[in-house]
Amino acid sequence: MAHPLLYLGLDGVVLARRSLTRIPLYQLENPHIEQLPLLEPLTLIAEHYDFHVVLNDWLVADLGYRTVLSLLPAPIVRKTIGATMRGNRAHRRHVSVTRKDLLRADIGRRNPLRFLIVDARASAIPFEHKHQAMLIDERAQESPSRSVEVILQLLFSDFNYMD
Repeated sequence: MAHPLLYLGLDGVVLARRSLTRIPLYQLENPHIEQLPLLEPLTLIAEHYDFHVVLNDWLVADLGYRTVLSLLPAPIVRKTIGATMRGNRAHRRHVSVTRKDLLRADIGRRNPLRFLIVDARASAIPFEHKHQAMLIDERAQESPSRSVEVILQLLFSDFNYMD
C-alpha cells in the first residue's frame, strides 16, 4: 500500500508567518525563521508514522529546496520527497502561478491514493480538494496536540477516501 502524502505549507503552520512580499536578499543568504508550536508534534508523528511529505510553500522558491530542508527537523526532512515548485533561487518565482495551481498540478502528477493538505492560507487549497485539507489558524497553534490528532485522523482514516 502506498504511503499517505502530506502536502505541507510551512508559513503559518510550522514556521512563523512572513509578509507576502519577497524575502530581502540579505535574508536569503542567512535565513532565520521562527518555529511555531505545531512543529514539535509534527516532528514526533514523523518519527512514528509512515507517510511522505511534499512541501508547498514559496519559501522553497525563495530560499531553495535544500535551505528550506535545513530549517526543518531531521524526522520531517527524512519524510520529505519533494516540493510542488522548483526551488533553487528567488528569481524562479513565477508571480502568475499560484500555490493552489502548483499544488493542483502536483496532485495530478503524483496521483496519490490518499493525501492531506495542511496549510495556513485558504487561498492555497484547491476547491476540489477542500475535504482533504486542514486549515491551520491561531486556534490550531494554541492547541498543537489537538491539531496533530486531527491531522493523523484525516491522513490515516478511510473516511474521506473511496476504495
